[in-house]
Amino acid sequence: MEAVLPTKSISIPDANAAAIRVAVAYAFCTPAIAMQLPKVGGVGAADLLMPLGLLLLLLLPLKGKVQTAHVGVGCFLAAAAVSLFAIPDGKMMIDCAIRWVRLIGIIVPFFFGLVVRPSKVQLQKILLGYGLGGFFAVAIGIFLYVFQIETREGQQRLWMDGGSLLRAGGLIGNSGAFGHMTATWCLVSCLSLALLTDWKYRIPCIGVVLATAGYAVIGASSRAAMLHMLAGAAMTAALVPSSLKLRRRAAILVVVGSLGMVVLATGSKVFRQAPSGGGSNATQAQLARFIPGMGGGSTEFTSNRMGNWPEFFAMIAESCVIGTGYKTGVRMHEESPDNSVLSVFLETGVIGLMCMSLFVIGTLHRLVTLYRVGDRFATMMLIVSGGQLINCATSDIYTFWITMPVVYMLLGLALEFRPVEENDDEDSTDRL
Repeated sequence: MEAVLPTKSISIPDANAAAIRVAVAYAFCTPAIAMQLPKVGGVGAADLLMPLGLLLLLLLPLKGKVQTAHVGVGCFLAAAAVSLFAIPDGKMMIDCAIRWVRLIGIIVPFFFGLVVRPSKVQLQKILLGYGLGGFFAVAIGIFLYVFQIETREGQQRLWMDGGSLLRAGGLIGNSGAFGHMTATWCLVSCLSLALLTDWKYRIPCIGVVLATAGYAVIGASSRAAMLHMLAGAAMTAALVPSSLKLRRRAAILVVVGSLGMVVLATGSKVFRQAPSGGGSNATQAQLARFIPGMGGGSTEFTSNRMGNWPEFFAMIAESCVIGTGYKTGVRMHEESPDNSVLSVFLETGVIGLMCMSLFVIGTLHRLVTLYRVGDRFATMMLIVSGGQLINCATSDIYTFWITMPVVYMLLGLALEFRPVEENDDEDSTDRL
């Protein structure tokens, strides 16, 4: 009689647990793993984890309901692919096609919500992973800024009378992307601590997050990130019911966060070698960046973004159906449009703009619906989305590969209705 070796089958709970591990890896690694390679450029977790993310979607059974947002973002990927055929130069087309492959890696986590059903404990693990990974990335960015270590040739500088300072650009040396990542990390971390946990040390932890993020945003001299965080704070005040006790705690957090920023700023002046011209020039230059009119007119405050936009509209008129080609904005003009809507319209045409609009509207409609029935996770992501919409007016944020994979993943997980969970056991398959 032929012997039969025992085999172990993978059950659905085992598969779901493995998927949660992949989600935690995305959350931690996306901000924390980023590097500049010679003759290659930036490489990060979005590139390295893409095969694993695609494998996850292919192997796991469908558990969630396909939403309008899923259709919209899927169609946008197709529209971006079609736009590549509008590029006349073969070398440029290949380069942009590589960028389109990266876009797949950035957006793939959005579809995790269709195959992953996290429990409350598992969701907290994902958010903890992002909190730790983001803190690591922001702390490294602050360290590099304090000691004026350049990670990318031509890294953006803060110019002033008598010299210049490297702006905080994080591991990839890009102040805009670093500011966006910092603001997103700050909102997600603070809101998850406030709304989704009852940890007794969450209030001082929120204070540390606010102080760290505030200093990093100032170091990056990122006005978009500042507006991003202010929009998140305003939406939190408007959407989250608060008691007198909560308002008092919020006031304490503001004071603690402000004091923390002062301490960090004072410490940085001790270690950082100031450029010729003195520290007062640096302070004045920073204030001029954040206060309209102090360093010049509105054109200077917006870094001449609005002055460049008419040129992009003229380019759109020449190829408005399928666009000029994904990621051709910078290649066809000396500067980026620095506006997500304008970039999508220019590069992927009216078809791409309609698809992206379907994604945004579908996501917001679903989150608002869940907010009305008291879903705290959806409330958190609705506030996070508000900050993203503010930031997209001055940056091409939808392709920021050190931040957006996590944002897309959390949005995808939030689109499913999550009733209040009675059992927080690790093996529970109930949702929030």
